Amino acid sequence: MTRTEIKAVLTQAVATPNPLLQQLLNHALTGGKGLRPTLVLLCARFGMHDTLEVQQVAVAIELIHLASLVHDDVLDGATVRRNLPALHCLYGTVAAVLTGDYLFATAFGLLARSKKAVLTTVTEAIRSMCSGEIQQLTVTGPDTKAYFTYIGQKTATLFSAACRCGGILCRLKRPQQDYLAKFGWHLGLAYQVVDDYLDLFGSAAKMGKPNRQDLARGILTLPVLRLLELSPQAALWQEKISRGLTATETEELIAAARHLNCDEFTAAVAGEQIALALEALDKLPVNPAREELALLATRTLAPLEELI
Repeated sequence: MTRTEIKAVLTQAVATPNPLLQQLLNHALTGGKGLRPTLVLLCARFGMHDTLEVQQVAVAIELIHLASLVHDDVLDGATVRRNLPALHCLYGTVAAVLTGDYLFATAFGLLARSKKAVLTTVTEAIRSMCSGEIQQLTVTGPDTKAYFTYIGQKTATLFSAACRCGGILCRLKRPQQDYLAKFGWHLGLAYQVVDDYLDLFGSAAKMGKPNRQDLARGILTLPVLRLLELSPQAALWQEKISRGLTATETEELIAAARHLNCDEFTAAVAGEQIALALEALDKLPVNPAREELALLATRTLAPLEELI
């Protein structure tokens, strides 16, 4: 399936006769890379599978991702998503939260038609995502271990679930499902590290959303954690981040991070995670899908190559 075909199946899944609801849903579905459903589709190609069932599970996982974005924007007070106004900015908080709930419900309607193992896998992933968001509220200082736990639960867990579901749907044996899940886990970690790199050092125009938002909210991502680990002025930077950085201070922090090679360090960590993902992938049978997954993984690092 191409991205256009994925979008068509998504649109069909959320079709409703309610004009306002359809307007809300259309906005929520606009844009995006379709990465998570692509992982389901590719992983299912390791064996025989029911095409319709695979498509439904792929769409369900994308709907869960979209629902989480809608809810995240409300919680974070984000105003832009994918170069468009965030849903809650256009229609209000109540409408946005209910739209997210509707997307979740639609996803579970699709998952209920699939195998029990698929439903269990995705349910556990959502529990982990919620747990990660709650855990982030308790992090009060620099803690790299807590950072990786958080991004694992927030991002990597749904990547991993998408890959495992593909393996379940093509009836791979459990050890092979585990390798697919491990591939997805490390890919998800790399994806989030790259996103955090771009948020600090990248361009808002290319990202499709305002950058430096994590820093503005006092969230310590990997490059900032590295700065606080290396800088002689770490305590002062921590104090400034806690009270809120001015525009000038933000630029000074970014310059200091570059001076200490925090950008190169963060890029290297993303590369290490992709290497671990490919190592897990190598344990699976030689297959055209394996080659496509490997290519997808290596492309995750492409945005960094433009900036380093």
